[in-house]
Amino acid sequence: MTEREDRRRRRIERRRKEILAAAAPIFAEKGYRHTTAREIAEAVDLAEGTLYHYFDSKGEILVAILEEMSEDVQAIFRQADGLESRQDLIDLVAEGYRVMTSKLAYSRTLLLEAWLDDAVLQDLVSERMQNLGEHIRAFVARRIARGVFRPVDPSTTARMIVGMFVVPVAPVMRGIQPPPSPEECHMLAQSVVDLVFDGLCVRQEAAEEIHP
Repeated sequence: MTEREDRRRRRIERRRKEILAAAAPIFAEKGYRHTTAREIAEAVDLAEGTLYHYFDSKGEILVAILEEMSEDVQAIFRQADGLESRQDLIDLVAEGYRVMTSKLAYSRTLLLEAWLDDAVLQDLVSERMQNLGEHIRAFVARRIARGVFRPVDPSTTARMIVGMFVVPVAPVMRGIQPPPSPEECHMLAQSVVDLVFDGLCVRQEAAEEIHP
């Protein structure tokens, strides 16, 4: 690739990112079906016809937004592979909050379209959430086996943990509260994990009965 070709490629990539950044809040506010290509083009000061030099269709713009958000989420799921300690889980939850709230328009678009479109839900959300849930289930099961957690059902507990992750940032996703700072993300994560651990830990009285 020549230097000129490389500059052109980078220029196109920058413009594509500008289009995605402009389209995401429109999709999040109006929904994909009620958003027009003209509205997206106007948001980045392009003629509608010029928009198609960068994306073949409005649908391709949506897919690019969902895939970009999905890549960030997938990185979190890869981090879940190494879940071993309490701090690991805090770090994982804090990173999840950071990703969701640092790209609010992208997150809202993903959640809205997953709610309205079964294909989006199945292809971009369900499988990945099941994968995350399995990592958390295995984490809980290991701690039950070690006697750290009480003998609860690991699968149900994993689903509850995922649900507890979403609820604290629901007002942010709806625009009722401002996005949390990195420090606030960590504090939220700490609170969620503390509730999980302290609610599941073997009670001292029971431990004394088992080990007099």
